Amino acid sequence: MDDTINTFDVIRTALTSTFRAPEDEVVPGATLEQLELDSLALAEFALILEERLGVKIDSEHAVRTTTLAEVARHLEELRSATVAP
Repeated sequence: MDDTINTFDVIRTALTSTFRAPEDEVVPGATLEQLELDSLALAEFALILEERLGVKIDSEHAVRTTTLAEVARHLEELRSATVAP
């Protein structure tokens, strides 16, 4: 895993390229609901993040009311745990 990867940048890229979310709306305080991700899109989003970051997001951290900052923080914690001895 590459520690130089910026988790929020990965999230932003996934949302803007795959889900066509307007870049100016992809901000840390935005919820997945505000970005109009339905349950199918949430599942795809979680898979994309797993592929790109190498960690699987827990389902309670990928619900429509979750903010992007919360998603990023959770993914960073997971990534840190995979590197810890």
